[in-house]
Amino acid sequence: MATMRDIATSPLLLVLVAVGLAYIVGFSVLYLVKAYKRAQALGVTKEDLSRVIKTSAVSSIVPAISIAIGLFALIGALGTIWSWWRLSVIGSLSYETLFSGNIAAALGYASSAEMMDTASGQQFGIIMILMSVGMLSGFLILIPFGKKYATSVDKSQGATNPWKMVFSGCFMLCLLAVYVPVLLFGDTVQAAVMLTGLVVALVLGMLAKKPKLGWLNDFIMAISMIAGMASAQLWVNLFG
Repeated sequence: MATMRDIATSPLLLVLVAVGLAYIVGFSVLYLVKAYKRAQALGVTKEDLSRVIKTSAVSSIVPAISIAIGLFALIGALGTIWSWWRLSVIGSLSYETLFSGNIAAALGYASSAEMMDTASGQQFGIIMILMSVGMLSGFLILIPFGKKYATSVDKSQGATNPWKMVFSGCFMLCLLAVYVPVLLFGDTVQAAVMLTGLVVALVLGMLAKKPKLGWLNDFIMAISMIAGMASAQLWVNLFG
């Protein structure tokens, strides 16, 4: 019987992921060309378009640093190919790690890494289906309500709307309520790593308020993740 590692490293999965990523890249390039032509038709100069493309490319590279770091962290739990697919398309490191950890616990494994070595291919198939279907909920909500929501947000821009701040605050509190307890109370080393990254992020945030250090804003997430991961060995030696 095929194991999880057999499926996660199979050439077939690699081909399927490569085809999916090629489709997404082609789709993006197609709409880039359409947007470029449309902007020219509206009178936007080539110089302005070139500047926008360069700025967008740079602003996209910086967040990608954090994603690349997250990829290495996720490989141990889900394998290289599936991690590549999840973080390249729609997944996020927090969602993927939390979900894989919960599935490993539900299946009776001590960790996601142990699941990779001992789970069956059928169990990995269940993991892939659950992770993919779970992320579709956002799309299903946006189909009937997305346009109306976007219109409401546009109308509220610049207006004094206390409910907008309430909803935004509730959303952030919900995220904290879901992720923070899991990280703080699940494992001592895990909590120490999270707090290390948090402290580094707060320090960088304060430094970024200075005019000459404003560029730090683009690197806070990446640096705090690197610092947290680098501190893991120290916390393992102390608490492991």
